[in-house]
Amino acid sequence: MIIIRATEQHWAALSLIAKDTFVDTFGHLYAAKDLEAHIQNKYNQAVMVHEINTEHVYLVCEDDDKAGEAPFGFCQLKPDSRSELMPEDEYASPCWEIHRFYIRKEKQGVRAGAKLMEFAMERIKEAGVKSIWLSVWSENYRAQKFYEKFGIKHSGKTFTYWVGNHADLEFLYVGKLD
Repeated sequence: MIIIRATEQHWAALSLIAKDTFVDTFGHLYAAKDLEAHIQNKYNQAVMVHEINTEHVYLVCEDDDKAGEAPFGFCQLKPDSRSELMPEDEYASPCWEIHRFYIRKEKQGVRAGAKLMEFAMERIKEAGVKSIWLSVWSENYRAQKFYEKFGIKHSGKTFTYWVGNHADLEFLYVGKLD
């Protein structure tokens, strides 16, 4: 497996991974029209290109896919992002968000996610980041366990994430870096 930085040319592949992974993980929760609207709003070309240009977006691919033509996962690191639930006196700046972390279902369980997270954590530390955060669905136990292996823990704080008229309980996960 190799990891490369995403460019604008990768937007469609990222969008497809995001859509497929979101539907695989959460699709059963939502009405079809709400799910489709959410996907269209969050993973369209304009959004994906903007995020590629303003965040650190990395693809994980097979060793022979050096151009990133067929990635099977990606993560987005959002610089200078702080959850309103993270007081500055407790979580030092700079603070970054792990905005998205998606691995295709068929590549889960083969260390693709671990390799991508190790890479992401190296980039975060190289940037001198002191605090990181992400949100995770309260019932996504596999993801919670995964993040905890990397020292990113449930803060005890929660918030609501809306998809259409459906409210999901999200956990705020945080990590402090040396």
